[in-house]
Amino acid sequence: MRGSPVYQVHKLFSQSGISRIGHSKHEAKEVIRAQYREEGRPCGWHELGQRMGIHSYSTADAYRDVWRQILEHARGEFGVRDIERLTGEHVSSFLERKISESVAYSTFQQYAAAAEKLAVALNGYAERHGTGRHYDFHEALKDVRETARELLTRFEGSRAYDRPAELVAAVAGESHQLAASIQYESGARVHEISLIRAEALRGIAVDRFTGEKRGYFAMEGKGGKEGLKAVSVETYQRLEQYISQNGAFRINEGSYRESLRKGAEISGQRYEGSHGLRWNWAQERYETLQNHGLNELQAMCEVSREMGHERGDITMHYLRGKE
Repeated sequence: MRGSPVYQVHKLFSQSGISRIGHSKHEAKEVIRAQYREEGRPCGWHELGQRMGIHSYSTADAYRDVWRQILEHARGEFGVRDIERLTGEHVSSFLERKISESVAYSTFQQYAAAAEKLAVALNGYAERHGTGRHYDFHEALKDVRETARELLTRFEGSRAYDRPAELVAAVAGESHQLAASIQYESGARVHEISLIRAEALRGIAVDRFTGEKRGYFAMEGKGGKEGLKAVSVETYQRLEQYISQNGAFRINEGSYRESLRKGAEISGQRYEGSHGLRWNWAQERYETLQNHGLNELQAMCEVSREMGHERGDITMHYLRGKE
């Protein structure tokens, strides 16, 4: 599609079938739920949103403004000038910029909702014009949504644990204690380590910044891309042994968080959730990189990259409250 961002957004809105202004939103929901029942499929909020149009002028104005901003961002950062060529990477990058600007969490949620509705409009346009394209930003936005939950709540200090090593040691259960070690040493999210199979193990290699030996394992990052996480050799060998004995490393995220909560209580610390260990990792990695020759900007960008973020300045949020 050609034209200015404003023109492309207007064309997309008017020719995609996304506009259902004047039609009953309640009736539309009931029709969609009936369709899913006929297909024998569950219909949650995500599934409902994939087929819902836009039913009010105010929502239409708000969403079109966000769509324009997303395309302008993609133009400036990626050179993408065609709204039909937008991908989850472009959208998540835009949302990370909003996180770096410290928008309110409620505002971020509105941006994310508009971004997902953009995919619905693009799919409608593709179907009507026979382009053969398909858009699904949901998976690409999952990590950036979790980042927003970590960083954009009403909290000004640090969520890092005061004594993370004591917390890890206090976590009960072999798998949960190992999971806590992995999170603290790699900065991984819970869902990134909830299932690790033997084929994800990448062996021991030297950290190119510190010269230390580290154990590496693969996990699925944004857009389905493979990312690598590093842990100490000791923790890596424990992970290898656990997988060898049990077939795979697997934890229930809810049960694991409860073990962390109890570990925090035993070690006399405020419970900061599993993401608190990511804050510890980010702060310690940032300091380690500077101790090995990187300047502040380089260290900030590398920490963000290793955490799976598009923007280097995201690291600044994790450094809040660091002494």
